[in-house]
Amino acid sequence: METLRTSRFTPVFVAAVAVASLAGNMPASSQGSTAEISDLERRRDEITVELGQLDAELGVLDDNLERIDNEIDVREAAIELVADELERTVNARRGPEHTRLTIALVGFTSGDPRSTALLDEVRVLQRDDEPSRRRELYEAVIEDARRRLEMFDDQLRFLAAKMTDVRATLETAQAEQTATETLHGETGSQRAKLAVELDETERRIALLLSLQGKVLLTGEVTFDVVNRPVLAIKIDNVVAARPQAGINDADMIFVEEVEGGLTRLAAIFHSETPNEVGPVRSMRTGDFDLLAQFNSPLFATSGGNRGSREALGNSTLVDIGAATHGALFYRTGRSAPHNLFTNPANLWSVGSGEDYETGSPSPVLRFREPGDPIPGDPRPANGVTINYGHTTVEYAWDGSGWARSQDNSPTVDTAGVRAKPATVIVQFTVYVSSAADAESPEAITLGQGQAWIFTDGQVVPAVWRRNELLDVFEYVDNSGNFITVLPGQSWIEMPRQESATVN
Repeated sequence: METLRTSRFTPVFVAAVAVASLAGNMPASSQGSTAEISDLERRRDEITVELGQLDAELGVLDDNLERIDNEIDVREAAIELVADELERTVNARRGPEHTRLTIALVGFTSGDPRSTALLDEVRVLQRDDEPSRRRELYEAVIEDARRRLEMFDDQLRFLAAKMTDVRATLETAQAEQTATETLHGETGSQRAKLAVELDETERRIALLLSLQGKVLLTGEVTFDVVNRPVLAIKIDNVVAARPQAGINDADMIFVEEVEGGLTRLAAIFHSETPNEVGPVRSMRTGDFDLLAQFNSPLFATSGGNRGSREALGNSTLVDIGAATHGALFYRTGRSAPHNLFTNPANLWSVGSGEDYETGSPSPVLRFREPGDPIPGDPRPANGVTINYGHTTVEYAWDGSGWARSQDNSPTVDTAGVRAKPATVIVQFTVYVSSAADAESPEAITLGQGQAWIFTDGQVVPAVWRRNELLDVFEYVDNSGNFITVLPGQSWIEMPRQESATVN
């Protein structure tokens, strides 16, 4: 376990940078539209993969068609060559050998001297006066012609068989070409439909993204518009008050030290409307400076001593607590004083009337996208332990949030859901005695001090600063650069110096 002491991080005095206010009409959360974008993005990715596969298949089919076209060209050329060879063979069969056989047969059978002139000439040239040689020459001519005719007939039969084979392979190639072209057309049609679906999907995603907004105080994506003031509710935090209602629906929760080393919560509601919040407890004088940064928020408490009530009347907070609006609060079966609860929808309904001068809040934290680098000097952290005196708080990183425990018990709401904020800020705070009650500590929230920002499994040493009541807290590194955190709920713990340890 590593202990980070506040003295290790020397504060730097940097000129305050004003945080620009955002217009009041900002969207709130909408799980339906966010889920639709996720579904569309998943389908877009599936289509992209399918298109890649179809493109690969079309490439193979194109190669096959080119190969088949070449094969068809080769087979058609082969047919022409065989046909040419057939024609030459037929012509050769009809040549001089056939003619000479005819002459020989006619001359031998009819004794026509004109028909035997050639044979006689051959016999004279060879000086062969034997009469018997004439018949031998006749027979030789006939035999030679017969042999040549048989040779041409064999060649013609061979060429005819070759022509049949070549035509068969041509027909096979043409059938393969037809089947491949059909498959190519079907695949191309499927690709065209997917391309249209991809275009429509991307258009829908673009439309939904264009309608997106960000929740002011959590940085989360939203499609719903909310135009209302912040509702700050003081919630009891002792053993008898737990589990509390509504704490997981708050955008931010400030944890303040009160009497006896105990703590109390100032839960900041804006984007969500839980059905019930409580137990509602009394105000402290430090609340007025702390909550003024939310631009005249509605302030709900169980009441307070005379000095606190007078300070509330002089503050920028709008009183909608049980002391002035008792009908908006109710008691449960828990033991008093830990049994006062309220419905935020009712508080907003009344507090949004013309009789209440409220304003729209400005964002407090700067947010980054998951995977973006963390500014400053982040260090890996498993969590943090905070000691308020009589109360001990622990946060443990579980890979998606900082699971909170108090006095060795998990912090859960009345539904049994663990408090697990995306961001934890340990804002080291100076306390003085309250003018309304010397026994009551009052947090000093103007000026500057040291802080630890716990985000995404890391801790970043920081400086918190705030110059004016209407300014929001700013969290910067020692070079004056704003620290960014992941979207989601944040808990701001406000212990004294030297009272926290990084785990």
